[in-house]
Order: sequence, then structure tokens, then C-alpha cells
Amino acid sequence: MFSEQQVIEGCIRGDRSAQQALYNKYSGKMLAICKRYLKDFELAQEAFQLAFIKVFKHLGKFEFKSSLETWMTRIFIHEAINQLRAGKRLALQVNIEEPHLKLPEHFNDVPEQFDAELVMILLEKLPENYKIVLMMFAIDGFNHKEIGEKLNMPEGTSRSYLTRARTMLWQMYQQELQRHESRRI
Repeated sequence: MFSEQQVIEGCIRGDRSAQQALYNKYSGKMLAICKRYLKDFELAQEAFQLAFIKVFKHLGKFEFKSSLETWMTRIFIHEAINQLRAGKRLALQVNIEEPHLKLPEHFNDVPEQFDAELVMILLEKLPENYKIVLMMFAIDGFNHKEIGEKLNMPEGTSRSYLTRARTMLWQMYQQELQRHESRRI
């Protein structure tokens, strides 16, 4: 079994067994990241392949300031977003006519246990731009400045999309819970 350091050094040297070890360790999680951003499985696979090429190509630049997994995750997220842009599927324009959504007052009254599967299903129903910002912020840990830079939008737009995404997700979640309760009666 290789240590992370040995795998990185081996990959830099072009050692096939080290490259295979890196791929085997991270491929599942990285493909899941691409699929989370890209609904189209073929686009997700393309982003996944391109990102792995970038990882192998730029591994010599990895500075050990973060974990290898964190460094790779950012590459895969960026590549997935690049695929969205290339397909012109990500329209990041602010609709100023849309009423500003506010979080409900009871938003902090979160149930002790969420149905994670339901949340993931509902997340897919969000408008693409809201979903991307929400995932980048809440799941992948980007701040609004980083989101704005990556998606070519002002920080304020990122904040607005996040608020709207949270509100919409919360409202859809509450509606699904109410539907479920009404079926039980």
C-alpha cells in the first residue's frame, strides 16, 4: 500500500501503478462530484475524464497546503462548471424583476432529522444557477468571492442566489412533508 506522498511522487514520475492507486482511491467520489453538478451523465463523465487529466498533468504543482482530496475536489468542481459553461447551460444573469425571496421566519425551526434523500431530489429541481451556487457554498465550501470569480458574477449575486436557493429548497421540502402527512391521514 502506497502512502499519499508515495502516490503523488509516483504519479509525477509517470508510474502507472501509482496513477492507478490514485485513480482507484478517488474516482468514485470525484465522479459523484461531477454528477452532482451535471445532470447529463455523459457530460459528467467528460468532466470527470478531463479533470483527471488535469490532476495528473498538474500534480507536480500540488503544494501540500491542503489535503490531496481537497485539491482534487476543486479541480473536479471547476471542470464540471466549465462543462456547464461550454454547453451554455448556465445562464448566470440576475432577473431584477423577480421578487426578492426572504427566508421564512420559522426557517430556524429545522427538524431534528432531515430526509437527506428527499433534499437531494429537491435540490435537482432548483433552477440550475441557484443549485450551482448552493452546492458550491454549502457543500463544497467556496465563499461568495470565490463563487463570483468562478461563475463571473458579483458577490452580491452569489449571495442572492444562495438565499433564493435556500428559500426555494426549504419551501419545496415543507410542501413535500405536508403532502406526505396528508397521505397518512
